[in-house]
Amino acid sequence: MRRFVLFFAFAAFLISCSSEPKVYYKVWLDWPERNLPADYESLGEPSFSGVKNNLDLIGIDETLNHYCALFETTLPVKKEEVYEFTLTTDDGSRLYIDGECLIENDGAHGPIEKKATKLLTKGKHDIRIEYFECDKGQSMVFWYSTPTIKKRELNDQILKKEYKKARKAKFVKPQVNESYERFARWKGSDETLVFPILTDVHTANRFSFLHIGYAAQAARKFKADFMINLGDIGLNAYPATVDSEYARYILDNTLEQMKKYDGMWLYSPGNHDWDAGEGDYFTEQYLSDFFQKPWEKKAGGNLHLVPGKTYCWYDIPEKNFRIVLLNSCGTRTLEGHYYFFDDPQLEWLQNLLDSTPKEMNVLVMSHYMPHKQGRWTTSPAADYTLVQNEKLMDILSAYKAGGGTLVGMITGDSHTNDYMLYNGVNYYISQGYGWVTPEAMMPGSKHAFFDYLETLCIDVVAVKPATREVKSFRIGAGGQEYDFSFNY
Repeated sequence: MRRFVLFFAFAAFLISCSSEPKVYYKVWLDWPERNLPADYESLGEPSFSGVKNNLDLIGIDETLNHYCALFETTLPVKKEEVYEFTLTTDDGSRLYIDGECLIENDGAHGPIEKKATKLLTKGKHDIRIEYFECDKGQSMVFWYSTPTIKKRELNDQILKKEYKKARKAKFVKPQVNESYERFARWKGSDETLVFPILTDVHTANRFSFLHIGYAAQAARKFKADFMINLGDIGLNAYPATVDSEYARYILDNTLEQMKKYDGMWLYSPGNHDWDAGEGDYFTEQYLSDFFQKPWEKKAGGNLHLVPGKTYCWYDIPEKNFRIVLLNSCGTRTLEGHYYFFDDPQLEWLQNLLDSTPKEMNVLVMSHYMPHKQGRWTTSPAADYTLVQNEKLMDILSAYKAGGGTLVGMITGDSHTNDYMLYNGVNYYISQGYGWVTPEAMMPGSKHAFFDYLETLCIDVVAVKPATREVKSFRIGAGGQEYDFSFNY
């Protein structure tokens, strides 16, 4: 919690040094209603508050559900003009300019865009946005324009400066080198299987897609056997959900960064990789074609894709390893619930394990963790999800008990670092670039707080087959404190 407070205090200091408008926000957790509060003054002290440089949800944990928030700032106007304001939110919101409610967009709903105009005189004008999040996705995008000002966000100049700073990426090399030194001491002369985990990058979140390229630098330094992207690229974050061109922009940027690594990329889809572009633009076949098919030829017959699906397996014969990639997410599965290992996939997994030589090292990976500790908040999962989770855990436990050489299961999604042993099976969660507040974390979980502009958040996993040791090395956020190790 102390790190969480220090992060916002530091962010507030940086913003206070800027001449651009400051956005003051307050967040109240555990909001039970499906509408905005009638009176924010009656809510009492907020759960947390801070200062931002834009009217959006960046920096407020995207995994939170059931909260309400208040954003207040000023808009400097250099000359009298008619201003057009655009506010798009999921869920409800209201926009006030100088105390007048211009946009009413209340209620629980997906992204809805509303516009309003107002003549503003020269000087500073107050902006207030009331917002609440129910569940299943959240977004808030604010724009304005005039006859002489093109459509822009509140502080476009700050965003441009941040992007320029991010492109320089002076922090990448020293953080990679520091982690590599720990790895080299641990490795010695032993044969290892090595791969960086990239997960929960949420590329719709500004320019965080650059970190895919930073991870590629790490892969080259560690001489990785492959790279793994455990999903949540960010394709169903607004505006990709309603704008196919923007979704394509995210895809193209992601692929461009991935190609900075000339080795094998493996991919498992996350819950934020579906339903982009008016709700029907990306299918399981499309994701496989885009993120898996391009590496099939490079694999030399060792990457086995299931037609029309994103679950698959990849063999590394020279190291006696089989990597199994599962898909825990899908469109319109059981009321649209994202976390669900369906029966056909579990049957496929069972058949695959039955045909796998017992002496072959098997590592299973997916975005979502079937173990209960893998949920990213304390919110309960759906009953049918829990049933399927148990089926998957039983399959892995039975394979291990039957003499199979199961390394374990590695996932992302929960935005925490965690390890647990269940019926002899190792389960490891890599935090990745997701964000989670202390109040929403599962008990016993760890989360390293970071800034995209200053810090990497990548786990490099190394396996010593001869001694059956596994160790992860954190690059960036948290450093050595977030290294994990276990045996299989």
